[in-house]
Amino acid sequence: MAMLLRTAVLLCLPLFAAPCLAQTSQQSPAKPPTTALKLFRDPGLNMTFAYPAEFTPVMTGAAKAQASDKGPAAPQCVRSILSAGSESKLGSSAFVISAIDGTCPGALKQAEQQGWFTKEQILRQLKRYGTASLLQEPFHYTIDGRPAAITLGSARQDDTAVIGVPVVTTYAAKACFRSIVPDKQKAGAKAQADEVICLDFTTQHRDLLTGILEFSVQFDDGMPHPIVTGNALH
Repeated sequence: MAMLLRTAVLLCLPLFAAPCLAQTSQQSPAKPPTTALKLFRDPGLNMTFAYPAEFTPVMTGAAKAQASDKGPAAPQCVRSILSAGSESKLGSSAFVISAIDGTCPGALKQAEQQGWFTKEQILRQLKRYGTASLLQEPFHYTIDGRPAAITLGSARQDDTAVIGVPVVTTYAAKACFRSIVPDKQKAGAKAQADEVICLDFTTQHRDLLTGILEFSVQFDDGMPHPIVTGNALH
């Protein structure tokens, strides 16, 4: 199982960068989940994430550094918040939640354009597993007033000469959203740093992509909101 998690999580590592058109949609608070959930709170972001309970978390790079004698890791453009993997009769799945902040201003500026960012990144990620293509163009929506977008893609393993060996297809979804509501800072309040939060979800079976709808985020002490709106998958 440990080997599966290490392999599955590698499928979801976030990358960077290019443009696209999309649709718009609004999003309402999360409906009661259809599956059991686990919760994870990031005090730095002041956000609580909920995800399907069948996923087993693995230690992030930052957590490993804090647990070691070498001290915290050097600042990175993309900070991994939570990684987890699962296995079912249909195949293995994995997800990574990450944050992009002002440590690398250029990277943050790119990520703030969620539509083309999610499209370019998912194609670049999937090229490692074969011939990559889009299953769905970027879809724009909001999460409690915060701009968000999701893109779906797949990669078909390059043909092999081995007869009888099935061709593997990898499926993935990448959703990103801003950590604050643009132009909605409270008067007199301390300015909150803007970050882009991304959820990378990868699986071996297309039907399992709908599992991304079970993920939610709670800002501060507010109501939980689905990270991906129900009409985003079509």
